[in-house]
Amino acid sequence: MEEEGRRVLPRTGYPRRRAVAACLTCREKKRKCDNLRPSCSSCEQMGIPCSYTKLDASAFDPASLKIMEQLSVIEALVRNIQIPSSLGEEPSSSSRTQLWQSLLALPATRGSNASDTDCVTTSFSLEPSFKAATDKILQWPIFERLLSSCQRFQIINFHGAETYTYLDDIFTQSKPSTSQSPGNFLTNRNRGTHISSEREDIEVLVDRFFKRVNNKNPILSRRIVTQYCQSYYEDGPRFDLETCIVLLTCALGAVAMEYSPPDATSSPTAPARFSSSRLEDLQLGYCYFAAAEKRLGTAMTEVSTQAIQCLCLAGIYHMFTLRPMQASRIFHAAGSSLRILMSTSLNTSQETYQLYLKLFWACSNSERELITELPVNPPSLTGPGTPDAYPLPPRIENIGRDEWSVHEEDSWYFFLSEIALRRIADQVSEVVAEYITNRLNSNEPPDIQDLIPVVAEFEHQVHTFREQLPHAMQFPDVPEPAKTEWKQYTRGRYYRVLELMHRPFLFTALHDPNCGPGVHSLAEKALSNALKYLEHSHTSHRHHGTWLQLRNQLKETSLLLAASKVNGLTMPEGWEAGVSKTLSTFDYWLQEFPSCKTYTNIILTLANGL
Repeated sequence: MEEEGRRVLPRTGYPRRRAVAACLTCREKKRKCDNLRPSCSSCEQMGIPCSYTKLDASAFDPASLKIMEQLSVIEALVRNIQIPSSLGEEPSSSSRTQLWQSLLALPATRGSNASDTDCVTTSFSLEPSFKAATDKILQWPIFERLLSSCQRFQIINFHGAETYTYLDDIFTQSKPSTSQSPGNFLTNRNRGTHISSEREDIEVLVDRFFKRVNNKNPILSRRIVTQYCQSYYEDGPRFDLETCIVLLTCALGAVAMEYSPPDATSSPTAPARFSSSRLEDLQLGYCYFAAAEKRLGTAMTEVSTQAIQCLCLAGIYHMFTLRPMQASRIFHAAGSSLRILMSTSLNTSQETYQLYLKLFWACSNSERELITELPVNPPSLTGPGTPDAYPLPPRIENIGRDEWSVHEEDSWYFFLSEIALRRIADQVSEVVAEYITNRLNSNEPPDIQDLIPVVAEFEHQVHTFREQLPHAMQFPDVPEPAKTEWKQYTRGRYYRVLELMHRPFLFTALHDPNCGPGVHSLAEKALSNALKYLEHSHTSHRHHGTWLQLRNQLKETSLLLAASKVNGLTMPEGWEAGVSKTLSTFDYWLQEFPSCKTYTNIILTLANGL
């Protein structure tokens, strides 16, 4: 009989098993194996050969297999290369070296000489995503005309080309511009907020961090952080990386909000911009981050997993507090250090190897999404060339009994699902960017009809991927609210990918009055998914991707407003409410993120010009 009040953890609908990673010799002799490659410590000490078996697919549960196989499918979507259904071999010494080389390689190009039997290598180029970003959309001919009265800010992108933006994020750096802004409140040392070294204070913030932050970017072990905290309680804050990690987890725990599903029936009016509790959380987070910042100098110069974890956490903090330029610089530093570490650490334990992969994807995903929208720095990391370069599930022995074990495994599913959806978006962006670029620059523009079967296949892949998501990530359609952050973020990316793949048809409908009803029909799919994204977006929830959400809302709203001017396009029902919700969201974040003023100006200019 269960104890009264004890939480009963839900069991998943599929069995979970632990993967076996010991070498064949240690398994046969029933010795503990540390999994070092190419030879484990035990075999090396005895002077006997050390070998590892092929990865047993039965060691993974069905959801793991589906996600990992889907990652391979994604790599092959555009190139039509056949991918074997098996997961392949567990990395040996030579394959591990090849894997590091693929992770660190320069971007490959799409050449006509590639053989179908070659290893799948995705270009990982930022160019397609860059051409699908907000600034590039606002440079379409229809927007150049409608926004001719708006101020343009000249920049030089990471290609060395001069371009412009209507948005001032790069120039304001999210610095407070008035004495009434919360940023100045945070730097006011007379408000009495300070860091603590008391166990009860730290435990609350660290617990929030693991529940609200690390569950989406699982780069820290709760067990190890608990050890760091114990030293912090006993010795107080030291000037080392362990203390830096404790302070950064506390800073993020303070500013990260508990997720509350938005009320689907509520009006789009923005909540009050600054409640006292919101300001207190920001002040507390700032105090811990300011203390951690004094220790980040070591993280910038030291090449170690601890140093990279510190930099990643600092970048995530800047994302939470809407400082995208600062976040971009920090993630770039983290990626540069990781690149050095990976290139000099070929023979590592399986545990360290998996940590490298988590750090790689956490750094790379965040940096790429920032650079796509703020293209002033080249990326520090290039992409994986093999479909097995993804972190594996955590090793969990007591599934169903330990709440944190279940939570950790579900966070891995979310992390891998995010990687997969980003990879789909990269492939879709490549096709979309190629079409729109040729349409703008070629004397013989491509035929939009040729894209119809390609987009149909993309759409099928995305829908199939949604059906294969683990239960923790399965989400409802709008207007039903998503009950967890995992569901919320996965749904948002899903709608954006659907809009993106139909964007060429919307581009054609906006610029070609002679396009037929078939193009209009597919363009309306883009509009429908743009509105779904706006309806899905949370007005006031602070998270890692809040700034990216603001950019995406601006992008989708601009497309809706431009489409409302075109004859022959049927606007989705409720699109005006979606525009109003976007303006309310910008208003909510304006005091904390002054660049929202230029975002709002774009929307109002488009609305007034219709």
